[in-house]
Amino acid sequence: MKIPTGIPGFDQILKGGLDKGWSYLIKGEPGTGKTTFGLQFLLNGERSVYISFDEIHDEVRLQAENFGWDIDSIHFVDKVKDMDILSGSVLFYDYDSIVDITELIESITKLKELESVERVFIDGIGVLKDVTKDDSIYRRILSSIVNFLNSIGATTIISAEMMHGVGKDIISYLVSGEFVLRRVKRRDGRVLRTIEVLKYRGGDAYLGEHYFSITGNGIVVHPIIPVYKPKKYEINLFSTGNAELDRMLGGGIYKGSKVYIAGKTGVGKTSLCLQILKENDERGNVGILYAFDESRDIILRKYKEVFGYEPKKLIIRELSDASLGEFYNMVVEDIRLGPEVIAIDPLNAVDEMALSTAEFISALSLLKEQLEALGITFIGTYEIAQPVFEFHFTGAGMSRFADYLIVGRHMEVEGELLKTIAVIKNRFGNHERTIRVLDIVDGEGLKIGEPLKEYRGLMSGVIQKAE
Repeated sequence: MKIPTGIPGFDQILKGGLDKGWSYLIKGEPGTGKTTFGLQFLLNGERSVYISFDEIHDEVRLQAENFGWDIDSIHFVDKVKDMDILSGSVLFYDYDSIVDITELIESITKLKELESVERVFIDGIGVLKDVTKDDSIYRRILSSIVNFLNSIGATTIISAEMMHGVGKDIISYLVSGEFVLRRVKRRDGRVLRTIEVLKYRGGDAYLGEHYFSITGNGIVVHPIIPVYKPKKYEINLFSTGNAELDRMLGGGIYKGSKVYIAGKTGVGKTSLCLQILKENDERGNVGILYAFDESRDIILRKYKEVFGYEPKKLIIRELSDASLGEFYNMVVEDIRLGPEVIAIDPLNAVDEMALSTAEFISALSLLKEQLEALGITFIGTYEIAQPVFEFHFTGAGMSRFADYLIVGRHMEVEGELLKTIAVIKNRFGNHERTIRVLDIVDGEGLKIGEPLKEYRGLMSGVIQKAE
């Protein structure tokens, strides 16, 4: 039987919550959120006990008040004084002092607060290692406490400082699951929070590292995991709304496919994306655009000035900075709005959200699988950062994910700099293998010229008429 932790997002990772009557370890450096995690877990139970070896009641209450939590319903057991070297009596100079060891164990197992308890949080269990000194005694004490709590059906979370390598503490071998809280620095220097499910014995869970944040309401986890099951849908070919672009693509775009538009800045990537979203909107379908470089007002003004159009069902999300997990979960939640097309402009911004490009590619792969399974067409623009004289399809190894790949670039034709586009890939069939000039005309939209068949040197960017 599973019981929910009450921590948004974390129960999805554990596929329902913690197994009732088992014990779990949560580790982390100071300030990573261990106490907040434990409090949030206790507040979601009917009968909860907080046993503290680390913080006094007033400190815990102050933390709870910061979130607006009333913890009066939680039974608080203060063991901090027992560990005080000046006032406490627990200090094992004699490692064979069975009486001392037994008294320490019974000071927990005999607590009247544990009668009919549902949830237990033990904060700062590592203090016991300091007073026992001997690892074998420490292990026996921990084992006795864990086994007792398991035997009475309590679901227990035990917190400990990060002292050794992950999964190598003595207590790691005694608990049924281990979760590690971390603060990690992203490539741009921003510090993010992650929680790693290192071990989850006896149940299914999404192991690995997941993002979380500490909000005004407590901890919220942002897992990058599958959410939606595939559904049956008819795979139809639909128009982009531009006849020449359709011709280049081989007839249009298939529902549920992935369209990548790559190129240097200023080649028309966003305009091509807006064209496809416009056609989707005119058909009466919901579309969602995640915009990082341009505001909603600028996008709407561009629709009015360039296309002479005012979107009716298009949802524009202005985004700046977030973790990759937050963004992924935003998209997952927006899917409930029933979009036919989802677009990200540009994907580079999502790459920058991740801790590494490899993580970005992994999350993008999962997202495109989710969208494809639901028949949602995906459009992603990507700005190529390589020098102008180098030719690259995407620059991030994403071309293998594309069903359709459109590449735009600037080309010099007889001293004039022009925007040009080419369809490099159509996974479903044939497509036009030429390069065309793209012009963006106010009030008329996209104007795509005839194929540049009379020129050579197209891929180099400096083209000349063929002799």
